[in-house]
Amino acid sequence: MKKIKIFQRLLAILSITGWSLAIYALLIFDKARPDRAIGYYLSKGSSVRLGWDPIQTVQLEHIIWACATISFVSLAFNYYFAHHSRMGYWFNIPLLLLSSVAAGLYITFMI
Repeated sequence: MKKIKIFQRLLAILSITGWSLAIYALLIFDKARPDRAIGYYLSKGSSVRLGWDPIQTVQLEHIIWACATISFVSLAFNYYFAHHSRMGYWFNIPLLLLSSVAAGLYITFMI
């Protein structure tokens, strides 16, 4: 197997792992966020959580930062391989890094 094929598979594995963690973080986000305080639910006497769930929020924060770390490592590999071979840059890696760092900073400092 050629060296460039190994690099591409390594980048693909890192990219798929990072995006899978991002999708899993969306599932955790749905459980961690406050419930929508809609008047119908309040008038019927249903219990509505108005704050973030502390356990799920910490888990969400760890998953998002793990996603950012994986995408940063993937970006470093992509930068190295692009400069030492004819392989180009992958667009999805910086996109995942930017979105996961932004989400991680938001959860860390705003919630």
